Amino acid sequence: MNWETLLNYVNGESHADEAKEVLDWAGEQTEHRYLLTYLQRRKQQLNYPLKQSDIDEQWLHLLNRIFELPASENKRGFQKYYRLTGIAASLLLFCFLGWLFVKNPENGINSTTQTLQSAQNAGGRLTLPDGTQVFMTPNSKITYTNSFNAEKRELTLTGEAFFDVKHDAHKPFIIRTNNHLAVTVLGTSFNVYSRPKANIEVKVATGLVGITANNKSHFLKAGQQLIYKLNSGQITIKQVNTQDASSLQNQTLVFNDNNADEIAEKLQRWYNINVEVNPSARKRARFSGEMKDTGIDNLLQGLSYATGLKYRYKNPHTVIIF
Repeated sequence: MNWETLLNYVNGESHADEAKEVLDWAGEQTEHRYLLTYLQRRKQQLNYPLKQSDIDEQWLHLLNRIFELPASENKRGFQKYYRLTGIAASLLLFCFLGWLFVKNPENGINSTTQTLQSAQNAGGRLTLPDGTQVFMTPNSKITYTNSFNAEKRELTLTGEAFFDVKHDAHKPFIIRTNNHLAVTVLGTSFNVYSRPKANIEVKVATGLVGITANNKSHFLKAGQQLIYKLNSGQITIKQVNTQDASSLQNQTLVFNDNNADEIAEKLQRWYNINVEVNPSARKRARFSGEMKDTGIDNLLQGLSYATGLKYRYKNPHTVIIF
């Protein structure tokens, strides 16, 4: 749904075809109907036309309440995943080596930009004061200003990271990518991949996540993945293994019927190395399984044993599989 179309309908300014589009959208999912109803009530309370900011700020509070599990589904430890979440403003603890923490003064006395970056050849983990945990692949970084600790929490991600976020009903947690995609957290754990010239991926392990791109919003539940293609702006939503979505947190690489090229891509993302695939490797059988990350050498040996793939180092930064 295009937010402008939705706003026109709520404000009573839509054409017949736009109104039909909104009503059809509201009939697709329960959460769509809840959001539309809430915005209509919000419009009546304010007595003036709604703006884009009204949606951005208010729909989180609504969805925080409506996506509680029914009592029959309230399994131990699971209901908390459907709460609105937030992060704290400063960093409490750094785990692992290889982090770069920088404060960059910008225009204005009270404005600073803070960047936390993992090393080129090692991922890292950080814990925030509220208990929120972030797991990053090598050569990844998050950037934020001191203002995100005010009414809402915003950061920019370049690279790949898994977020396990704690509840804060008063401060939305929004991740923005350099490609202008916004990920708004409604659940607790999810993975975001965003690198220059690469398609963006969001995988949800638990809870609910809202994603805004091209002035449209999409909701992902646990076990769903969104892929945003940079060249066309096309968005695809499909099922994903929740173990795969939380692989960074568990430090376990998950393979699901992957061929040699897909295995190579996973290794490149995980270890920040180049992996070249010889034609002979493409004749090997597909592979499914989970492998604990105990170092790239051990993992390559395990893959060779499990799949029959052979490997050798072309140089310290490039591996050839055949």
